[in-house]
Amino acid sequence: MSSIKTFSVFVLVTALLFEFTSFIATQMDLFLINRTPTLYQFSIGESIQDIAFGRTEREEWGAWHAENSSYRDSKSCFDVVMEFNEIGARDTSFANLSDQSIILLGDSFAEGYGVSESATSQYLIENELGVPLLNFGSAGHFGPLQELLIYKHYQTLPHQGLIVYVLPANDFGDNDSFAWESISQTRYRPYFSTGENPLTPYYFPTAVKRDHFIEDGIIGDVSTFIRNNLWSSNAIRTLLMILRGDAPFVAAQVEGKWVESYFYEANQGQQSNLILAYEAVLDLANNRDVLFVIIPGQTDISRWKNDPEPNSYKRQYWYESFMSFESRIHHDVSVLNLMDYLPENTDELFFTCDSHWNPNGNRWASDIIIQHIQANGLFNTHYGN
Repeated sequence: MSSIKTFSVFVLVTALLFEFTSFIATQMDLFLINRTPTLYQFSIGESIQDIAFGRTEREEWGAWHAENSSYRDSKSCFDVVMEFNEIGARDTSFANLSDQSIILLGDSFAEGYGVSESATSQYLIENELGVPLLNFGSAGHFGPLQELLIYKHYQTLPHQGLIVYVLPANDFGDNDSFAWESISQTRYRPYFSTGENPLTPYYFPTAVKRDHFIEDGIIGDVSTFIRNNLWSSNAIRTLLMILRGDAPFVAAQVEGKWVESYFYEANQGQQSNLILAYEAVLDLANNRDVLFVIIPGQTDISRWKNDPEPNSYKRQYWYESFMSFESRIHHDVSVLNLMDYLPENTDELFFTCDSHWNPNGNRWASDIIIQHIQANGLFNTHYGN
């Protein structure tokens, strides 16, 4: 056998072994992404494009969604279709809105990542209160500066108030240019300025606006083929996430030191910028009711359960600042810390293959939020069912 044939056989056997190993690892949820390739998916249909085609970065706030469209998002533990309205929000049409509407700001937890629309906390809250809850949440590293920018852009929509989801696990770093400069300077997304006014958005000079998260040309075609047809795509995408620094923190103890939790360890600049952004949101909200919902991630919960001083984060600047919001004049501002309402088995709140709320988590959060709204007389809750 010639050397070329020998090499070809070696490459083929290696590729098949890699594909088989990736299949086994996916079934065991060993990768950060454990998605069944489109080729093997039958429950929804192959005509719906992958969500990567539906996520954009062309607006001033960066991450968003393609308008009037539907896309499929799936991993080993979920398989959903996401539908976006005429402005790209994961919601029904915003035409003919009621003055009783409430705007929801936040990241992937507000968007309802991984669950059907009827299982999102947004839908459940809206259905119980009987007033429209406009979902401006977005995945794709969506932080407080982006929430400020999107609210500033759509503040003229009829609404009586705001619900703001705050996820310390991401929000302290999402718009920190120092944290991102070594990860990616090509994504079109805003960062806090290092100048006189941190709220003046800064964009890396090399940032490129994108209509989707799939590369164009031959590279994009190859990437799409691998994603749609090969189990190996999960191994490749996991490796790329690790190299880019996108891999989520794992709740674990290493040599007596707990893995980072931003509930406890955000630096002073990150804390200050986050509070500045939300103060600006309050200013734009004028006299409307505003509810901030602080969401603990899995790492934060693990840290809280095992830290000798679990509530020490409440003495930090960011948390004390949120508490001070409640005393602002001309505002009915309330802060709900979901860490104070954890169930006994917190693992039941999250997907087994992902760090987001599963349907149980969305139901748990929505029930607490609804009770808090009604108990504190926020918004016009007498319009509810």
